[in-house]
Amino acid sequence: MVTIRRATKEDVKTLIDFFSRMYRLNSEFDPLLLTPENLEERINKVVEKSLEDQNEMIVVAEDQGRIVGTARVLIIDRIFYTPEKEALIREFYVHPSYRRQGVGNEIVNFIISELKERGIEILGAEFPSRNLIAISFYRKMGFREIYCEFIKKI
Repeated sequence: MVTIRRATKEDVKTLIDFFSRMYRLNSEFDPLLLTPENLEERINKVVEKSLEDQNEMIVVAEDQGRIVGTARVLIIDRIFYTPEKEALIREFYVHPSYRRQGVGNEIVNFIISELKERGIEILGAEFPSRNLIAISFYRKMGFREIYCEFIKKI
């Protein structure tokens, strides 16, 4: 049975592995998403910071003591809109052998529960626009597209 919990420092090695897998997968969607050689080192810094930051959250899905999925969430200001705070799923990864089994849903539902306790009313997700699996997943979870970002290499 999969359980969802907040990540701890003991999870850092697995988080680095999962987030680097996610970023390498993202790099297949567009040449502007290529990963640097020191990707793991950079992820380590971000994860260490996130575990200490009150405006960030990393959650993990665990099956029999083994991490099988994770997500990192940022809480950000919406100074020109109300409500004035929102959360953004910035990284999200479920191990391939646990996909399409409800693990992603459980992670998102846990995040929503944690955010509601903090009075956060809006949750978004960021991922490559060509990731059709992510688009389908979030739509099924009740998310809708509200922003669009265009990028040009100059």
